[in-house]
Amino acid sequence: MTHTLEIQKGIRRSELKVFVKLFPVFRRYIKDRDHAKKNPDGEWNYRREINGKKAVDAFIDLGPTFIKLGQVLSARPDLLPREYIKSFERLQDNVPAAPFHMVKPILERNLGKLGEVFEEFNTTAISGASLGQVYTAKYRGKMVAVKVNRPNVENILRRDLIVIKRLLKLAKGRIENFLYISVSNVINDFDSRIYDEIDYRKEAKNSREIAANIRKRENAIIPEILDELSSKEVMVSEYIEGTKITDLEGLRKKGIDLKDLAFRLDLVFMRMLLRDHIFHADPHPGNISVTDDGRLIIYDYGMIGDLDDKTRFSLLSLYDGLVISDPDVIIDALLNLKALSPAANRGVIRRSIEIAIGGLAGRNPEDAEISELLDIANDVIFEFPFRLPRSLVLYMRMSSLLEGICMQLDPEFKFVRVLRKMLYQEGLLDELYKKQMEEYIRKSFKSIEKGLDVLPLLKRRLEAESEPTPVRESKNVPASVFLGAILISSVLFYHTRPLVSTVVAFLDLIGFVYLIIKK
Repeated sequence: MTHTLEIQKGIRRSELKVFVKLFPVFRRYIKDRDHAKKNPDGEWNYRREINGKKAVDAFIDLGPTFIKLGQVLSARPDLLPREYIKSFERLQDNVPAAPFHMVKPILERNLGKLGEVFEEFNTTAISGASLGQVYTAKYRGKMVAVKVNRPNVENILRRDLIVIKRLLKLAKGRIENFLYISVSNVINDFDSRIYDEIDYRKEAKNSREIAANIRKRENAIIPEILDELSSKEVMVSEYIEGTKITDLEGLRKKGIDLKDLAFRLDLVFMRMLLRDHIFHADPHPGNISVTDDGRLIIYDYGMIGDLDDKTRFSLLSLYDGLVISDPDVIIDALLNLKALSPAANRGVIRRSIEIAIGGLAGRNPEDAEISELLDIANDVIFEFPFRLPRSLVLYMRMSSLLEGICMQLDPEFKFVRVLRKMLYQEGLLDELYKKQMEEYIRKSFKSIEKGLDVLPLLKRRLEAESEPTPVRESKNVPASVFLGAILISSVLFYHTRPLVSTVVAFLDLIGFVYLIIKK
């Protein structure tokens, strides 16, 4: 009974603290959101930048749960104005480690007496994050990294989420219904997944799966997990020393080519995304190091994204639409990704995309930074919001973080240009065009079947309305007309999709020959 009362008191204290910190942030956000929709540029830009920074400061002060939640919000252009997004993107998961005497009981509860398990154990943490911290030790003659949950982290998460949900209910009726539903969805999704990040058994599984994919083709390292020492609260892996990816001077001293490093880093993560269906969604500088011989070391597999084939092809199509500056391809891809509502006004969205692409000042989109292209997508999604799928949210977060690192390594780095090169070299665009062609043919034959189905009804109606004429019947007229339309469209299509249009035109020719023979 006493324990329950203490928990309730803790929740009330937390509720008051969160309310005091977030209420002014919330009021400024609602005003900024309204002005961002009415006037995306102008004097309010500076105010939104200032208010975005104040919001980030409040989230940092409120602790681990809010830092992680802020990272999720940094990839939600449907909820936050662009200036807020920029501020939240800088929200790094870098928190001073808890004192060792507070985590030692957790370690020994899972491992036994540290002096009996390890030859050495360094009690000074080498890194601290909002949910866990890392130490080094010597195990059977080799250095290992020991990752452990922060003290009481699960209870803190549960308490904070109760408070967040209570305060969100208070906001209901004071904000537009769409915004309430969208924020509720974000909080519920966060609640269902954040506990995976403190269950190191799941992180170990993610690490093994990605390592198996990367070892097939990349010159990169993922530390091996020591299963016999790992559990839900503690994970032990091999310790591989390296230079932090953003320590440019240290990398230069080791003779590392920074331009080449940026290129290889981008390839590793883009291949994860577009080849393997599962990808590391948190490539901030603290999670990437470089060995003395230039190999990448990638840590921390708590935040993982996964893509099904449909989402992967839709992302490829979105990129393709940006490269060829085709608003209709972009809109179709955003609809397929469920980033836009099917009920949204397509004409208005098209004009918004045309204006955004025009803002690239005549440059080819492949010469733009990924941040500029994400800004285009962010602005459209903010103006015409729809619930973003989690896979797309994580993709946008990964792309933004990755570009930030690559631009530090190589100020001339062009994310989209490198991606384009990879897509062509590895046949991913051919794979996309093949998929589009299959869908095109499937829809074409479906339309032909519908045309043939309606022929008997059309024949009866014509017979009822007029005298029969001595013209030879052809059941294939609608199919002929449809195939003609395909032939014309394939000629137009050739300029951007030569492989697809050639095959479609060939199939169309076969269709015409078939019709002539049947007649």
